[in-house]
Amino acid sequence: MIGGIVIVVVGALQALFIAALLIVLAVAHRRSGRGEAEDDAIAAALRPPARALVLGDDEGEALAGALAGLSPDVASRQLRSIAASQIASEQLRHLAAHVRPAAWVELKLADGTSTRWWKRMEAARLLSVVMAPSDLPLLARLLCDENPAVVSAATGAIAGHADAGLATLIIRRLSARAPTVRQQQMRALRTCAEVSTTILVDELEAETRPDQIRALVQLAEALGTPRALAAVVPHASHPNADVRATVARALRWCSSAAAVDAARRALTDGDWRVRAAAARALASLNAVETIGELEEALRDASWWVRFRAALALGSFGAAGEEALATAAISDDDFARDIAIVVGGLSESARIELSA
Repeated sequence: MIGGIVIVVVGALQALFIAALLIVLAVAHRRSGRGEAEDDAIAAALRPPARALVLGDDEGEALAGALAGLSPDVASRQLRSIAASQIASEQLRHLAAHVRPAAWVELKLADGTSTRWWKRMEAARLLSVVMAPSDLPLLARLLCDENPAVVSAATGAIAGHADAGLATLIIRRLSARAPTVRQQQMRALRTCAEVSTTILVDELEAETRPDQIRALVQLAEALGTPRALAAVVPHASHPNADVRATVARALRWCSSAAAVDAARRALTDGDWRVRAAAARALASLNAVETIGELEEALRDASWWVRFRAALALGSFGAAGEEALATAAISDDDFARDIAIVVGGLSESARIELSA
């Protein structure tokens, strides 16, 4: 009897829960539909002033005025949507100049100091559109935020605004960033490549932490300036294998005799990753004088090293092809097999695999 009552009670409670859940979902759906309809209506109202900006009829005055009549959250969302559309960078700068003084912008940017991370993230997203020199302190604060999503959003405001102080702040924290955020920041620093290069060179000379050195080497690759790449070469003999592997990968962009010498030494490194990257670098540097070392690398214990060495030989023209043909009939199983594999590839396949 008691068991039956318990079952009935439990069943009734489950039914009530399901009913409540359905009601909540229905209300949420209705609100979502109403919100989407409102957004569509607002977007439609903003199209004429946005069109005027695109056509050059004004420099964003009308659009800034229309945005000022919306709630801060809606205005921010609509502005970011417009900025992400096909608006020329010059037009976007004009629009930002007209929008930045608005009260709703100040209100949203004030959320950059909120205790709630999603509010700080929204402020960072808006900052990426309306950033002005006076906002540098706020940007620096957001770039040091403990939440990766906030830092990622703030990274969008770096391009075109990073001075030496801000670039130093970013560069010194590269290794602490999540890989995706780090890549975003390195791409953004390319917009101030000369300033970033000067800071990078100084940091590479003084830095001792392996993780940070690796991040700095990756930044040098991203910047691609001769000074940045030259500063990488001395770290090819670093005691940390991960650093040496990272440097060996970067050597392929370092067009200098010192880079070739470093790659030649790396070809005999104790770590297979370093040897493989060194072979790839020698191919990119067109170091035909290293054919002898690469022929020896065809006998390496690591298949990947042998493969990279064979691809490198195949990129050296007639002399490299001759070395591969000789290896294909040698008595060394490793050298023979890899030479046959790479020798049978088309030129386009070799190029694609060497990239």
